[in-house]
Amino acid sequence: MKFALVAFGNEESYGLLFVGGELKRHGQTIRFFDAEQADAVESVIAWRPHFVCFSPLTTFFARALQIAGAVKAALPDAVTVFGGHHVTAVPASVEAEEIDAAVVGPVRGAVERLLAGERGEIHTPLTTPDDLPLPARQEYYADVPRMGGRYRKIMCAMLGCPWNCAYCSSAAGHMRGIFGNEAHTRYFLARRPLAALLAEARAIVAWDTLEIEWVDDDVLHGDDAGDWLPEFAAAWREEIGLPLYVSSTSVNVLRVPDSALRALRQVANCVGLGVQAIRPQSLKLFNRAWDSESRMKEAYDRLTTFGFRVNLQGIVGLPVEDPVEDAIDTIKGMQRIGPGSVCSCYPLIVYPGTEMARYCSRRGLAMNEACTGDTNTGVPSLAFPPEVLRRLRNACKLATLFVRFNVDEKWMRPLLDIEFDDETSKALSTVRYFECVRDRLGEKGERAFAQILAGMRLRY
Repeated sequence: MKFALVAFGNEESYGLLFVGGELKRHGQTIRFFDAEQADAVESVIAWRPHFVCFSPLTTFFARALQIAGAVKAALPDAVTVFGGHHVTAVPASVEAEEIDAAVVGPVRGAVERLLAGERGEIHTPLTTPDDLPLPARQEYYADVPRMGGRYRKIMCAMLGCPWNCAYCSSAAGHMRGIFGNEAHTRYFLARRPLAALLAEARAIVAWDTLEIEWVDDDVLHGDDAGDWLPEFAAAWREEIGLPLYVSSTSVNVLRVPDSALRALRQVANCVGLGVQAIRPQSLKLFNRAWDSESRMKEAYDRLTTFGFRVNLQGIVGLPVEDPVEDAIDTIKGMQRIGPGSVCSCYPLIVYPGTEMARYCSRRGLAMNEACTGDTNTGVPSLAFPPEVLRRLRNACKLATLFVRFNVDEKWMRPLLDIEFDDETSKALSTVRYFECVRDRLGEKGERAFAQILAGMRLRY
């Protein structure tokens, strides 16, 4: 059978790569299609697949339905299959007429049921990460060349998150509610075998790659981190050698032994440290009351002592009485935590199925129709007054400048009030992205930046 796999966005469709790997394991014919191309629908139809597979994030879900509907109109016998976070978080979405089958759970166990004619909602059991197939990177990069040439590829060792942040569809409480506590721990909070990680990485280094973004939600999580990281780092240095960008939290940065950070520093040049908010009440709203500015500062200082670059990450546009003042407090807090550091500031996106979505629904908060769900635009989910939306969007665009160069609040406030046209907005997003790349990769990132931009559709 022929399976078309339709990929969206500027980042790799990692879940879809695992789907491709599982299909190969079952001897099926696969081909990836780039949904960002103008002729994506025509290309899928011309190939005449038996199955068309999607794993869209919420941001791309509506477009995925459009493509699925167009393909079904031209190929009535083609079976459309959806999986991933959105259909898992929103069970009602599987009732859409464009969807023939929806997989909730890992791809393992789904292919044979689809081939046997099963349709509708297909639940698959959580086993262990050992069961994951090798992602179909060779096919993906050959079929979607802009991804093969992308300077940064993504990988992970741990599929889930130990934390229960209110805004995130990977939140531990959310996933436990779907799959159960024991299965969540066994599958989402266990690491993939080292041999599998190295095999996947070897498929990546054959392509033009400058770094790997290690998308574990918290690379330092787990009682075994102190043992696992030295073993992993030694093997990675010997066999792969690409620098890593990783993410963690203050709690685990302060918890792990020095040996773990020393090992991590051998392979990672930058750590994304989730600040998210500074005000204690905002952290509590995010289910992050376990964190604090003092703890974040201590973690930042410990990371820099080991030689890491740190990218501080904040969220603005919260459902609070004064969202602009909350945003300013978060930016000023990041200035105190990491003066001169690069930071990334994003608007709050209220994803379906999350505790934040329920919180906003209970309070009858209106949603912003202009929000596409893409954090890079700076447009938040909540329908604030126009002047508030402008200031919040500007906070996302300018926070990197404010923190990197320690801009005084007296300059900060008037700059948040400026009305930017699209050309200026794009220029600000470009230079913000440039600062992040240069901070991680230095001169190598500077030299490659024009090529990096050419391979992506910058959303601003």
